[in-house]
Amino acid sequence: MLSSPAMNALPIRRAFAARPVTAVAVLIALFTLANALLSGCGGNKSQETTETTPSTTTPPAQTATDTSASSGAVAGVADGAKIYAEKCSVCHGAAGHFDGPGGAALNPKPRDHTNGAYMNTRTDDQLLEVIRNGKGNMPAWKTVLSDEEIHAVLKHVRSLAVPPYHGS
Repeated sequence: MLSSPAMNALPIRRAFAARPVTAVAVLIALFTLANALLSGCGGNKSQETTETTPSTTTPPAQTATDTSASSGAVAGVADGAKIYAEKCSVCHGAAGHFDGPGGAALNPKPRDHTNGAYMNTRTDDQLLEVIRNGKGNMPAWKTVLSDEEIHAVLKHVRSLAVPPYHGS
């Protein structure tokens, strides 16, 4: 078999020529990663922004027997879970185990939100800082999510830790 100097200079080209399935697999993996990162990292901001108008109705007064404060906390976690599934699970994984498809190619790997030994040592302010401004490969969410949504994501992230977070 004759070999040209150009083929000898590019061993990766030889490997792909010998195994075309490998080349296809690499291309599919790159496309999937790019697609996951774009969709998970707020690639289409127009979907997140909505025009808000001031409400003309006043909320009902809270009574002593009203449990809306505790149900609000539950709603915050539920909203946070929805946002987490849409924005964070691409890298951090649906359950927070840092096993999302977008995180597979990242170095360092995304944070494991279920690791209570680490997560419970972080203050809310520290985690909010990372969510707002990003860190390493993680994008900043302050221009995509409202402060209320960021706090909801924090509540959800706190709910993932094992053992559970019992801080303030």
